[in-house]
Amino acid sequence: MHLVELCVGAMKYNYSEISSKQFESLVVQLCYKLLGYGTKTFAEGADGGRDARFDGEATDIPSYRDPWKGLTIIQAKHTAEYNKKFSDNDFFGAKSSIVNEEVEKMKRLIAEDGMKNYMLFANRKLPANAHEEILAYMAEQTGMEKRNIVLIGIEDIENYLKAFPDIPEKVDLNAFDMPLNIEPDELADVILQIKNEISNINELAREKPSKLNGEIKRVSLKKKNKINNLNSSYSDIIEGKMIAFNEITDFLARPENSEYQEKYLECKAELDEKIRAIKKPMHEFNYIIEKVYDLIIARDQDCKTNKRLTKLMLHYMYYICDIGDTKKEEASEYAA
Repeated sequence: MHLVELCVGAMKYNYSEISSKQFESLVVQLCYKLLGYGTKTFAEGADGGRDARFDGEATDIPSYRDPWKGLTIIQAKHTAEYNKKFSDNDFFGAKSSIVNEEVEKMKRLIAEDGMKNYMLFANRKLPANAHEEILAYMAEQTGMEKRNIVLIGIEDIENYLKAFPDIPEKVDLNAFDMPLNIEPDELADVILQIKNEISNINELAREKPSKLNGEIKRVSLKKKNKINNLNSSYSDIIEGKMIAFNEITDFLARPENSEYQEKYLECKAELDEKIRAIKKPMHEFNYIIEKVYDLIIARDQDCKTNKRLTKLMLHYMYYICDIGDTKKEEASEYAA
């Protein structure tokens, strides 16, 4: 299976981390498939807004048997905020909402350009009730039929990308640069419990061990670094935390901590699977650890308020071989 297909099928993109220009390019590529290759790319209009347009008979919107005809205007509304919805007040409901602004533009486009159809893409979740409310509001305010208005949120975008797996590569979407679907809840629970039970864990992580620690069974760190392309200076940082690693191992091994051991196992399995799906041969593993760290602290407030311990846990996972490869033949699979 091609890497792009694997990434799209197995995980979601984080569209909040791409630029608005890149999101517009993604929308245009989708419109090539849904409307036709006559789709014109986004350009600034007289009102300063940006829209794309298609004039003719659509390919598959709203359906193959009964496609749109005439001028279709396409809007792409990108937000850099994570986990936003069409139902949020900034998008729909408030007087200054995006939908209200778009309704005014729609009226002008109908009167001045003869717009017949309208598509609104946004990197937001689209709940069913919000979908119906927004459609009804736009139709009522503009006089358009609801069948001539299409709202597309991230759920539909993900489904389209599964149907058209060639699109991410065309718009330079790198699944590793913006993975969406890592949920760090289990890791956060483990981190908080470790913090409670090992009050000096961050101090231990800064202490230099007097000798290499042999209690944690693992392959040679030097060998693993070579397999995973992790640089030596970053390895020195990881290796300097072995005293803390022993404390974490001891914590997870205690029978009374079986609940947290299970949560740790769930988290490390998820991270390992996601990394295997998205890692490319040119990626240094230290880069991967840092990107995963950035993603985790952006997703979970407990991890964000315990940054050093969160980083320590990722270093621990790598050191004890819960993430990263230990055999050359496994590493070669990443090149698929």
